[in-house]
Amino acid sequence: MSAMPARTPTLKPIPRKSVTMRKLALVKPMLKPIVSPIAQAIPVGVPQGRASKRTFIFIILGMIISGMMALLYVNTVAAQASFQKYELQIQLSQMTALEQSISSTVSLSESPGMLLESATTMGMVPARTPVFLRLSDREILGTPVVAAAQVVP
Repeated sequence: MSAMPARTPTLKPIPRKSVTMRKLALVKPMLKPIVSPIAQAIPVGVPQGRASKRTFIFIILGMIISGMMALLYVNTVAAQASFQKYELQIQLSQMTALEQSISSTVSLSESPGMLLESATTMGMVPARTPVFLRLSDREILGTPVVAAAQVVP
């Protein structure tokens, strides 16, 4: 560490655009012809003035407020999507329950006992001798016998 006290360096004020600086800006530099239009387009003067503390505070507050508003918007959209997801999950569970009840009804009606009961209500009778049809040569295997309805006492 040095024995020199820590001091902030003194800054010289920013020079205003003088007549000599305007003349220097108009002087064409000794560059290649391609670069000279670019060199003329670069501003030579230094911007004047400084932003006040009040302006800086307004800018920072504006950034904070706009960030909070964006965060509020994103949070609201996420909450809305969450509600929609919940409603869709309820609808899915209801549809799954309906599908299961329909499949159990179909499997119950496909059972042999229910098929026999529905066939007898339609007037069908069971065959005494089964007859089969071989599709490869269209031959009937067995002798067909007309089925007769049983008399129920």
